Amino acid sequence: MHMKKVLALILAAVLALSMAACQKTAAPAAETKAQETTQKAPAEAPAQETEAKMPTASGKKVVIGTLANWVGLPAWYAYAEGYYEEVGLDVEIVNFGSQGTLVNEAMAADECDIAVSGMASVYALSTGMYTYIGDGCLTISGESLYARPDSNIYATGPDANGVYGSKETLKDATILGPMNTTAQMNAIAYMQYFGYSADQFTFTNLDYSSSLAAFESGQGDLIAVNPTYAAYLEADGYVKVADFTQISTQDIIDAVYCQNEMLEERPEDVELFLYCYYKACADMLANQDNRVAVAYKWYVDEGLNYTEQDVINEVSLKSYFTLESVDAGEYKLGDFMRFAGEFLLANEKVTAEDLENVKASINDTYINNVKAWAAK
Repeated sequence: MHMKKVLALILAAVLALSMAACQKTAAPAAETKAQETTQKAPAEAPAQETEAKMPTASGKKVVIGTLANWVGLPAWYAYAEGYYEEVGLDVEIVNFGSQGTLVNEAMAADECDIAVSGMASVYALSTGMYTYIGDGCLTISGESLYARPDSNIYATGPDANGVYGSKETLKDATILGPMNTTAQMNAIAYMQYFGYSADQFTFTNLDYSSSLAAFESGQGDLIAVNPTYAAYLEADGYVKVADFTQISTQDIIDAVYCQNEMLEERPEDVELFLYCYYKACADMLANQDNRVAVAYKWYVDEGLNYTEQDVINEVSLKSYFTLESVDAGEYKLGDFMRFAGEFLLANEKVTAEDLENVKASINDTYINNVKAWAAK
């Protein structure tokens, strides 16, 4: 069964029974390579034992750039629950609203050490300046496109996959949404579904709130949004024509990446951050009530127009990896970033060199180190 369906069933059970979410059985650890028999072999064993120990924090501040929504929630949850303090990390969380491009800019300016961000991360990774170290939030559904209820696009009715639209009704279509995000990827994938290339429709680059205002004022044929704005559109009577999950076989997975210099100078801080991040993910899946409480307070404190029900609904749309499930099973570390790079290359949004940089940036060394010492 597809991993996403499994996660959806798990979350549904959690919500229905108000019990802890089921965790996947940890994948067997990779077998240790046989060491060559030499006179020095006995002396090497203590060194291996040292490598498997939890590292000591450097004592320097770690600045995390992220988004004030489900993307950055594990990083914030770890902060709110005191996990960083427990391992000696001095962490500052810097929020950039819902704009991953702003996170990229902050990383480029060396204002942040680690980024927990969305699809826009692929553009940062394409520069070769950063290392991809962890998989973030897993989207179950909610990245959608909406039309007006009286639209001829919606009037076509759903096809066998539940997708609305047709080659004829989408000719010369204009779609609103923020560029360099999953919204743009969703728009391109939707139009390709009906046989149009990325240069055969208009994508108007506006942030989510501006796109919503423009769409409600009559501009554009469609709007591409995340779950927050999908809820606003639903409440105002607009209709969904497609979800990314209906037009693509690839799951959307958010990114955790860091400055290359951070790994050179403070790899111990990177490992400790990953440990705290995935501990937060596991705890959120096991205690949905506390996940909702921490998230709701954070969102409201950040000035977001959220209700508690919005956060409860989010639980069914967004899941997370844990130390047991990250880089395991069907999901190999960085799968979505590879897909995003290849998708953007096919649509002439990045170059072949950019794609090679994205692929080269993915490094599972640090998450494997954490798995090794966390198991002790």
